[in-house]
Amino acid sequence: YRTRTDYRMAPILDDNVHNPPIQFHPGSLSYAGSGPDSRSTEVFIVMPGTRQEQLDYFGMNSWETPFGIIDNVHETVVKDWFAYGDMPPWGEGPDPQKMYMEDGYEYLKREFPRMDYIQECVVVEVSPQQDEL
Repeated sequence: YRTRTDYRMAPILDDNVHNPPIQFHPGSLSYAGSGPDSRSTEVFIVMPGTRQEQLDYFGMNSWETPFGIIDNVHETVVKDWFAYGDMPPWGEGPDPQKMYMEDGYEYLKREFPRMDYIQECVVVEVSPQQDEL
């Protein structure tokens, strides 16, 4: 509890706003934020089947910057993940206030038993092709 609270209380500063915004696509990974300089330890994956109007909305705020992508997301296990959706009132997902309480993990396990967790993340350096520069 103490470690995750410490990380949550040390927010990641926003990125500069890009004009035009960096496009989100199914498979994009981004930190979740609720306002300026509010990013911490929560990330989200843009799921396959996300409506275009939602994709167009992502990236309009300075705390919404994709930092990674799951290649060929439609061909991975991500396409089969169960999704509770966004937090209330926009979806059926976890209540952040309850999630950050001392028994937050127990709350998640009890109320969202089908929730998936990232167990490991590997950084892969990819050099851009000449035609991508």
